[in-house]
Amino acid sequence: MAVSLCSLRTRSADQCCYPRLTVSTEGERLGAKLLLGGIAMTAAFRAMLVVGIAAFLGGCAVGRSVVPLDQSRVFENPISGTPVKITSIEDARIFELAPKDPSTPSLQDGEIGNSAITARAFARKRGGFGKAFGDILLPEGQTVAGVMEDSIGNGFRKAGYRVLQPGDQGYEQAIAVDAWVRQYWTWVNFGFWALTVHCRVEVDLKGNLPALGGGLTIPAEVSEDMQAVFEEDWQRIAAKGRDRVSENVAQTLADKPKPR
Repeated sequence: MAVSLCSLRTRSADQCCYPRLTVSTEGERLGAKLLLGGIAMTAAFRAMLVVGIAAFLGGCAVGRSVVPLDQSRVFENPISGTPVKITSIEDARIFELAPKDPSTPSLQDGEIGNSAITARAFARKRGGFGKAFGDILLPEGQTVAGVMEDSIGNGFRKAGYRVLQPGDQGYEQAIAVDAWVRQYWTWVNFGFWALTVHCRVEVDLKGNLPALGGGLTIPAEVSEDMQAVFEEDWQRIAAKGRDRVSENVAQTLADKPKPR
């Protein structure tokens, strides 16, 4: 059986893109069928792979996205309770240019020095082999610090504290609480059959409250397995992380002594 391979780049009618086979015996005919069948299977596999990658990338654009979070429910202040005020909240997250761990905040185009961007960033897209794609930002006018302030305030309210705002009666006398956002990031890890989207949060709280002592760290993490990630998935997981912080703040404070 003689075999001659033609160029894969040819497209003219008189040239082929598969091996050209010349057979003369029954055994050679069988061998030719097996060879051509293997080539067809390889082509089919490649086609399926291309379709799968296209489906994944079609579900989530690879560039930068702007995604709002659903408005968190604002809990009402209890009728009575220790009054507090969140006087400062700092976005203390550390961004890296090309982190090995996808849970470390990073930005496309190396914009980690641009505080106007980092203040709104909460996620980074990645490909199947871990290649970093575009980042995901909150809309202009919204910041991670603002999202966390609402979440922390809800946690205090659920724990029985009254969270006052400037202009509220008794605001000046309320106990000041300062907060630092150490982590608020959403990322994806790829498995063999599925992928997992995570959101990790960590905030530090300080204030002249027995419950806070010399300072309190509140961690939170949520995750969800799925087949492909769309913008609404990033939105949902990030919102779950935000709400989990509120729950953890409330539970932690409820287990601590309150001022008399």
